[in-house]
This record gives sequence, C-alpha cells and structure tokens, in this order.
Amino acid sequence: MIGRLTGWMQAIGPVRTAILCSLLLSAVAVWNSPVLNRDGMVYVLWAREIRGHGVEGSGQYGLLLALLPAMISVVSATTGLSHETAAHLLNAVLLAGACGLMVAMVRRRQPEAAWVACLVVLAMPGYNGYRNDVLREYGLWFFGLLALWLAMRWEETGRWREALACQVALFVAALFRIEALAYFPALMLWQFLAAPAGVRLRRVLLIGCLPLAGAAVAGLLFVSGMMEVPHRLAHLSQAFNPLAKVQAFNEMAGRMSDLLFGHKYTREEAGYVLFFGLLTIILVKFLKMSGLLIVPMIFAFSGRSLKAVLARWQPLPWIFLAHTLALAAYVTYQYFLQGRYAAMLNLLAVPVVAVGLFALMQRFPRWRWLMLALALMTLLANVVSLSPKSMQIVEAGKWLAGSRVEAARIYVDNPRVAYYAGLRYAGREHLGREELAKALADKRFDLLVLDAPAKDRAGLDAWMVDNRLQAVRTFANKAGNTVVVAVPAGAQPGPEMTERSRSNTGPIE
Repeated sequence: MIGRLTGWMQAIGPVRTAILCSLLLSAVAVWNSPVLNRDGMVYVLWAREIRGHGVEGSGQYGLLLALLPAMISVVSATTGLSHETAAHLLNAVLLAGACGLMVAMVRRRQPEAAWVACLVVLAMPGYNGYRNDVLREYGLWFFGLLALWLAMRWEETGRWREALACQVALFVAALFRIEALAYFPALMLWQFLAAPAGVRLRRVLLIGCLPLAGAAVAGLLFVSGMMEVPHRLAHLSQAFNPLAKVQAFNEMAGRMSDLLFGHKYTREEAGYVLFFGLLTIILVKFLKMSGLLIVPMIFAFSGRSLKAVLARWQPLPWIFLAHTLALAAYVTYQYFLQGRYAAMLNLLAVPVVAVGLFALMQRFPRWRWLMLALALMTLLANVVSLSPKSMQIVEAGKWLAGSRVEAARIYVDNPRVAYYAGLRYAGREHLGREELAKALADKRFDLLVLDAPAKDRAGLDAWMVDNRLQAVRTFANKAGNTVVVAVPAGAQPGPEMTERSRSNTGPIE
C-alpha cells in the first residue's frame, strides 16, 4: 500500500501533490470548523450585494476592497454554488496554487529538496491554520508568489514578458492586500544590487516600469485635482508619514508612561520601550506561527553564513524584508498586529525550512521517520481541532430566521448569529450590559439573543433575573458556550419563539 502510494506521488510530482493535498486539507478544515469567520461573513454578504446590484452597490465598503467579493460572486454565478461555498472554494484554490508555486520555486533552485518542501509548505502553521476562514490574504499569497516565480524565470531568461507579467501579478496582489505595493521597490533594489553593471539600470527599469509609470500618472492626476486619493489609501499612507507617526507615537508613549511608569528615569525611556516592544510583536508572531518547523529553519543556517543561505533564493529575502518593513509601519501606527498579516513571512520562509529539514534528515538518518511524523502531526493539527464546534451560533441563527418578530425589535449580541438568521450583519448595534438594561427599561426590544461563554453563563443568568428576562430557547455546544433567546418577563412567547418554524432563508437587510 505504501509502495503504491509512493509510486503514485512520484508519478504526479511534488508540485501537483502539494496542490492536491492542499485542496484536501482545505476541505477537511472547513468540514471540521463550519462556522464562517467574521471577515468571511462580510465578504459573502458583499458578494451577494454585488451579484444583485453590481460593484457600485458596495460603495459603502470601498472599491479598493471589492476584488475578493466580486470573485466570489462570479464563482457563485458560474458554478451555481452558494456564495459561502464559492468563497471557500475560491480561497482553497488560491492557497493550493500558492503551495504549488512555492514547491515549484524550490524544485527550480534545489531539486533534491522539492519533496521536503511539499511537506513543509503543507505543514507550516502560519497560513495553514487559516484554511477554514475566508480572507483576502489568500489572494496576496497566490499572486505574490506568482509574481516571485515569474521574477525568477525573468532573471534566467531576460524576456520582457515575464517582467511585465510579474508586475501585473503584484498589482493584482495589491488589490487583495495593499502591502504588496512594497514588493515593487524590493524587486528593483534586488536588481540594482544583483544585475551586472552594464545592464543594471535597464533591468531595474524593466522590473519596475509599470509601478513607476503608474505612480507618475497617479501623481499628475492627484496634483491636478482630476482624481481624489482613495480614502483607504490615504488612511494607510499615514502609517508611512514620519511627522504624523512621531506625533502620535509620542502621545501614546506619554499615556503609557503615565499609566505604567512611576520613576522619572523610566518615564524618559517609555518611547523606546513602546517602539521596540511593538516591533517585537512581528518576531513573536513569526516564531509562534512557525511551530516545530523553527528547528530546521535554524539548522539551515548552521555552519553557513546568512548571505550564503539566502543567495540561492533571491528575490525572496528582499520580499521578506519588504513585508517586514510594511508590518513594522503598520504595527507602530495601529499598535496591534493580527497573525494572518504576518503569515506571508512564514510562506516566504518555506524554502529555508525545507533546506534545513532536508539537511537534518541527511545528517541524522535514524531520526528521519520521527521528523516526518512530527511534520505530519503539525500538518493535521492545522486543520483538525478537537475543540467542540460552535454550532450553537448556526442553530440559534436558523431558529431566529423563523421568528416573526420585527427585526428592529430584536437585539442580537453576536453578529454571527444575525448572519445565519439572514439579518443585517455589518454595523449592528452592540450594547454593553448596562446600556442593554437601559434599553430594556425603555422597552426598545421584544426579543434578545444573548451570547454566553461557559465561564460567563452564571453571570448572564443573574443579569437576566435582575432585568426580568425569561429564556425561551437555549442553544449550547459541548463546551458549554451558549446562545440564550430571552423575552421580557410577562411577555407571552408565541409558537415562533418556542420552536423552529422554518429554515434560514430570510432576506438580508
């Protein structure tokens, strides 16, 4: 059986194996965690609006972010799948393509490590842990790696077609995540330092002609007033504005100093503590999302200089640096960093990890099967969770869809319940317990759908007693996380409040 499987894998090759296994892992991840993530709900609802009213109908979100919802809408329309299923399918295909491209890069530069790269790219926790989520990052990962693969081919062939295709792919990647624009100067700097002296300027201009021309045209349009700077682009540009950043940073450091530091000498260092503490978040995220694969990553540099290890994988190290600088600008502007923003770093590190793991297997052949087993365990841990599924959210939403209570008279704690009920998701009013108690006193709501984690259930029960609420339905998962449907005491719950009367087919408001 193992011999037959090995022969089948050898026949299709490491690149196709990575693609097919990636699709399978995405299917397992979605099956194991069927509740859609919050961002995914926004994109799915947005895709429905685009299908019904066109891209113009989604102007409230901004056209710069409309590519993923538009693609979901197209996939749904052409396949007949629901928008949610189409979103998962689209993201699965993009991530599978990214995995295949990364293995193809390793096979091009170090063929003997291609199969190890196939395993590493599927096991790396940084991005594989998001397989059940619908995110814009998948577009960055695929089109960003496509651009790098084309850049590698262009370096070998020198043909202008690969150079232009590389830049087009990066522009598409930037429509998913704006930080992809930072990859353009990285590619130009790569050629400025790597190209022979006689053709250096030509190659720099060739790999950067489209962004340079685009920046010149956009600058003229903005200066002449013929076009306004998109709001989101203007907002993000503040992260790179040194004057605005210094002023905001000093204010934040002053507040942190007042709250945490009592000694006057310590207070003087508050700015340094804040700055380097924020930058450390990037390193911590990267190391944490590397998991056990951090060991072969470190081993890849054992006995070799940093330059010698990275030289083989140009221009990936330059893109790694560019993405790190973009994250540094972001985290020192927003003062937080989600793990998926840094996942591209883990993806770019795959070749080095693969080389390190291959070297470890060559150095310690007796431990090879243990290394493979640990890598496979990491692979499965990314997509299989033993935690109870949050199906109480789906069940409560489907029940609420059958309620005949006027939508304006319903308060929903968790907007994900509203999504599965077919009610308005984005921009829902969220009230704290004190504000909600006041709203109840003013008789603003006839039906409340309250979210209660297991550890807070006793507190919710006490609050309901204090505010004279009675539970009419309760939905809980095996972990004890609960969604409680309640009405004011004295109200007479009708049949629609005590039993599910129809499926989740309510219209979106």
